This record gives sequence, C-alpha cells and structure tokens, in this order.
Amino acid sequence: MAFFLQKVITSFVEPPGLFISIVLFFGFLVRKNGKESLKWIALAIIIYFFSTGIGVRLLLPLNNTVLQDIGTIQPQVIIVLGGGTYLDTYQNRFLPGPFSLLRLHQGYILWKKEKIPLLVSGGQGYINSGPSEAEIMADILKKWGVPQEDIIIESQSRNTYENAQYCSQILLKNHWNAFYLVTSEVHLRRATMNFQFFLPDANVIPISAHPPYDRTPILFSDFLPSLQAFSAFSQIIHEYLGLMVLFLH
Repeated sequence: MAFFLQKVITSFVEPPGLFISIVLFFGFLVRKNGKESLKWIALAIIIYFFSTGIGVRLLLPLNNTVLQDIGTIQPQVIIVLGGGTYLDTYQNRFLPGPFSLLRLHQGYILWKKEKIPLLVSGGQGYINSGPSEAEIMADILKKWGVPQEDIIIESQSRNTYENAQYCSQILLKNHWNAFYLVTSEVHLRRATMNFQFFLPDANVIPISAHPPYDRTPILFSDFLPSLQAFSAFSQIIHEYLGLMVLFLH
C-alpha cells in the first residue's frame, strides 16, 4: 500500500502531474465562484487526459507493428530514418539519440535476416558542426558487424520530406523499387506518404521500430500522470501537425 501511495504522490508533485496539482490549487482558491472553479477543474481534466497512459491509448491508432504479408515482393534495401543525435560529453563524441538507436537496431535485425543493403538517412539538422546522423548510425552499424559495402549513407536530409527526397534519388539510381522503411511507429504513416510522393510506383514496406507508448495491458500506472505518457502525446501531436503540413504541401 505504501508503494502505491508513494507512486500517486510522486506523480502529482513532478511534471506533468505538478501542473495538474497547481491548476486544482487555483480551482480550490476560487471555489466560492462556481463558474471560475469549474474552468480550473476542466483545465485540470484536460491536462490529466494528455498526461496519462489512458489518454494516450485513446489517441493511438490500432497496433500496426506486425509485419505485413509482403507476398512476392522482394525488398532490395532497408532504409532507416534518423531520429536525432546527442553529444556524449564523457566520450566527447556524437551518438544516436534513443529514437535513432531503436530504429537502427530494428534495421540491423532486418539486415541480419535479409542480408540486403542498409541505407541510413539523416543530416545534421539544427547542428552545423559534427558528423551527420547517417554517419553516426553507419559507425554503429560497422561496430555491430555490418560490412562497409552493405551500408549506404544519405547525409543531406534535415526532415522527413528531405529523407524521402534524397533517398528516392539513391533508389532510382540503383533501380530499386521495393524497400523496407524503418522508423518510429507514430512516424510511419507520414514517412510512408512522403516516400510514396517521390516514388509512387515503389513498394514501401513500413517497419515499426518502437511504439510511442507501452502496449502492455492497462496497468495502475496508466492512470497516473507521467513524462512517458506526456512525451508520447507530444509525438502524436507532432505527427498530426506534420500530416497537416504534408496535405497542404
């Protein structure tokens, strides 16, 4: 009992639960004004919804992590999209961020099975110095035992649109019209649509590297505010906005 009580208290004194506590506190201060109090309570409920696993699960699409039946399609290359890097000050070098590493590992697992080329895609983004995402991922692949001749680097792209734009040039040059596309689950739809824009006749086989939120059965922790749930919600909103931009492009 003490463990669960500690979890509940902790979840409401740390962000994002702290924001709910603050909003409820202001609602308590104006409790004599019914309408004002209800506004604060409504705001607390909204923040709660977008800060918990329950809310995130309702926003997420159905599980699409299962590999589709590709039939007679013969993929010729595995494309892995970068998902950010960071500077490891201990080693004084850039490393793949959590999303990039998960995507890269999924691509590596596919490579071990298929033994076809791996195309890693990602430029420098907002950083104008240091190696590109693709170069960083390529170095990791080499350490995992992937031979140099199986690694293709696309290091110009700064976003999903450019991932598709520059990768499509490589695919067309090599006469490849079927490929695995590896990225985060929540990013799959937008990434696939971008690639289909540049390669309308290609066979794109989307592969999820990871879901935005844990897909285990609903647990007690799903009802508590958490940074994991809030981060998942942020990813979902980012993708919705990205899709809006894509439709307007």
